Amino acid sequence: MEKRNYMKKLGVFLAEGCEEIEALTVVDVARRAGIEVAMISVSGEKQVKGAHDSTFLTDIPAEYMDYDMLDGIVLPGGMPGTINLGANETVQRII
Repeated sequence: MEKRNYMKKLGVFLAEGCEEIEALTVVDVARRAGIEVAMISVSGEKQVKGAHDSTFLTDIPAEYMDYDMLDGIVLPGGMPGTINLGANETVQRII
């Protein structure tokens, strides 16, 4: 049987107003599965405030991420997080 190269690193873009459960559940499940995850802030700051006023710390601002390291990306929903993701030039370039 042929060896397969499975996903190794996932980037999760996080914008102000994201749906916390859509963002953090993906991060939690992926990490439990042994997938390295980079939580990427599109706000220019490492802190992101979710749609329900939960503030959490990301790993890196979008402008400092090496996207060649990623095997996949996740764009969590939520309002106005979805609008903020769509308005971000880095997110647009990467997707």
